[in-house]
Amino acid sequence: MNVGCLNEQPSKEASIVLSLWFSLSGLAAVTGNAVVLWLFYKNETLRTISNRFLASLSVADLLVGLVIDPLWIAFRCLIQPSNVTQTTLDKFMDMLWIHTTAATTLNLCCVSVDRFIAIRFPFRYLDILTKRICRSLIVMVWFTSLLLPFPVIFVNVEKLWLFISLVTFFIPATVLAVCYIWIFKAASNQARRITGENVEGADERQSTSPSRTIQNYKAIKTIGLVLGVFVVSWMPCLTLSIVHEFIAKDPCIDKKLYNVVWPWIEAVALSSSAINPWIYYFRNSDFREALHRGIRRVR
Repeated sequence: MNVGCLNEQPSKEASIVLSLWFSLSGLAAVTGNAVVLWLFYKNETLRTISNRFLASLSVADLLVGLVIDPLWIAFRCLIQPSNVTQTTLDKFMDMLWIHTTAATTLNLCCVSVDRFIAIRFPFRYLDILTKRICRSLIVMVWFTSLLLPFPVIFVNVEKLWLFISLVTFFIPATVLAVCYIWIFKAASNQARRITGENVEGADERQSTSPSRTIQNYKAIKTIGLVLGVFVVSWMPCLTLSIVHEFIAKDPCIDKKLYNVVWPWIEAVALSSSAINPWIYYFRNSDFREALHRGIRRVR
């Protein structure tokens, strides 16, 4: 076996491009999510249960831009450790990756479930999702995301990829898809009731139906964007994990995937932290109005 192949690293040009990518993505993630958290802190009217889940997601995305992206530039693009015995650094990077992925995707699950409950059970929403339950779910998400990487210390990460993929991709993707389908069905049923309602008292019901239908379709667009960004961002990670687990049995190919291909996959996935604020917050009229008020105060 050619031992040199185990030390293969991205080219100088690729490292420069990756460094710029991580830098711009990290700057956008820090800026966007810092603004969102500032608005959440300054405006009491924004501290709803739904926005608490969004704030938790924003903290996860902020940490990506503030901590993870700079570390990735340092380790993946600048240092490029070539010694195959440097398992400690590899484990550290793997643990960061698992924590980052879990924190982001599990928070996305909470946001999607929150929207599903709000649309599916509008009159029972505050009974189902109390502040106490909201806090408990957020604590559970962060506890899980912090706990999940620790087995890597004792077990080779290659043996955990399927389990990690299940927790960080398959389950969140399933939750997002189910929420999208249910919200779409709710909006479709609502629209049919509005257009086909001819029984007595229809006018009274129609007085509130249009606003709820608009709300449902807005939720559809949001969840649809979330699902699309999620798949585009995280599907390459899953694909490479499957290739690594079942196809790439040659040590040289396996190491090339990890050292050369994987940094690009990470760049795509981490970019979602810069995109999320635009999906969740800056499309929200309440956040836009709060931002305009905040800018006027600064002036």
